Amino acid sequence: MDEKKGLVRELGLPECVTITAGAVIGVGLFTVGSSQVGAMGSSVIIASVIAFLMVLWPAAIYGELGATLPLSGGTYSFAKRAINWPVAIFCSWHYTIAQIGIAGGEALAFASYFTYLLNALGAGFVIDSRILGSALMILFTIINYRGIKFSGRWQNGFMFFFWAASFVWMIMVMKHLDFANFAPIFSGIPTEFTALAKCIVMVWWCFAGFETCVGMGAEVKFPQITLPRALTLSPFIVFAVNALFQFFLVGLTPLAGQHLLETADAPFVEGMTQAGIVGFPFILLCLGITFGGDFSSMVPCTAGAARYMYIMAVDGCFPKVFAKVHPKYRSPYVSVIVVGVVGILLISTGSIVIISAMCAFSQMLCYIIGYLSYLLLYKKEPELHRPWHAPAGKFGAVVSIILYAALSILAIDWTAIWWNIGLSVICILYILIFVRNRPIPEEAIDEELLALKTKDPSPEEKAKLDAQYKRWRITAYIFFAVAVVLFIFGSTL
Repeated sequence: MDEKKGLVRELGLPECVTITAGAVIGVGLFTVGSSQVGAMGSSVIIASVIAFLMVLWPAAIYGELGATLPLSGGTYSFAKRAINWPVAIFCSWHYTIAQIGIAGGEALAFASYFTYLLNALGAGFVIDSRILGSALMILFTIINYRGIKFSGRWQNGFMFFFWAASFVWMIMVMKHLDFANFAPIFSGIPTEFTALAKCIVMVWWCFAGFETCVGMGAEVKFPQITLPRALTLSPFIVFAVNALFQFFLVGLTPLAGQHLLETADAPFVEGMTQAGIVGFPFILLCLGITFGGDFSSMVPCTAGAARYMYIMAVDGCFPKVFAKVHPKYRSPYVSVIVVGVVGILLISTGSIVIISAMCAFSQMLCYIIGYLSYLLLYKKEPELHRPWHAPAGKFGAVVSIILYAALSILAIDWTAIWWNIGLSVICILYILIFVRNRPIPEEAIDEELLALKTKDPSPEEKAKLDAQYKRWRITAYIFFAVAVVLFIFGSTL
């Protein structure tokens, strides 16, 4: 977009990968995701493989959509163009709340692990998790207020710190691994299908958010190249991180005590406690989770939700004040501040479980709308220039719609679903009262056209992009293979 008035393109492949990976590596992996080890034992790798396959095709689909329509708002912008405005708004409300909810859950997870860190360091006091979580939400509101370039640099730092701390921690605790804790790989699969579905959804939530960088499409450099590459790499990176941590959690936790992980607030703390691991490895893990994993999720979840509010305001279906862009930092600062306030309200519930169940359902719903948008956009605008195509994209979109709809129904959490229903009712009433029959403002169409005018890289720039992508791709595939081989090795000894 016009850099004097709107957002600016500052994000490259490293930022897009760390934003996407950071959005999903955190609260899910270290709370409700890892707690499934308590429900499935070694068989948790089956749930992880299924969750990986559930996002592999959709990630490619979103990569194509992002390359075709590199706009702020992601699914909202796609649904607006392919379906209609009310559906786009409905989707945006759910996605925005889900992203803010993830940030809130992440803040609570930070508070939980930070408390364990304080105890390990011998601190003689305890801080309420809601106070710690709210303070963290304020911090990341300030970081995102400072603009995408500033927050992108911090995101890279948080993510690389997490990977470095994780690697050192794994090396240090490797000697404590006990392969007797691994059962045959299919032995822990729940016999009841709905129970299995709920386990899969909770592990899938460790992957949800794979399209986060697409929602910042108006701020990505060379999006027609960068977004497809980031979206096809991220599922492999996220799977590798999830599977490696699951492998260590299974290997460290005595088989007789693994069931306690299912109800633990901090499963990794529970597992290390059972294994008798104290001292620096314990402190390092808490540091990696809190200042790496948790922090790396807070940046994209806060930024992504703010971009959805921003683009709705630009389109005139949300108060205009949300479209204000900071004159210096080029950030939608009003939307960022509101995201922070709503996040603190969610943190006040103090429940990660309710937040995760509510967010998982809302995200499933948004993804279904995204896949439907993909199909209808082909029907409505077959001649639209598509710089990159997802392999068998149409078939993949149909399969994904059926699969996500089935899992959404099978894994309904009746404690949290009423929050989703309430949000849906409020959104529909808002559309009927304030938005129905309102045309998309002409200026929004003009800005969309400006956003589509993305220049191609020079031959020198393209060569650098290709070399960078090759390094990321080789690294991602290696760690993916290592994670799978370790689980197979552990379960067959």
